Amino acid sequence: MKPAITALLVSVFLSACGADGEPRSPDVNVSTTIGVNSASGGYTDTDISIHFPLN
Repeated sequence: MKPAITALLVSVFLSACGADGEPRSPDVNVSTTIGVNSASGGYTDTDISIHFPLN
């Protein structure tokens, strides 16, 4: 069991430091919509998405 945990920790640390390639930063997208609805009046809609590339 200890060798499996050690191998997992080594692979996590190597991928975190960029030893397996250039580290890639996450993509963050923000979209805001402002509008008017005849039933309820003005409204806003904000969407935030974060994408973590794994390869």
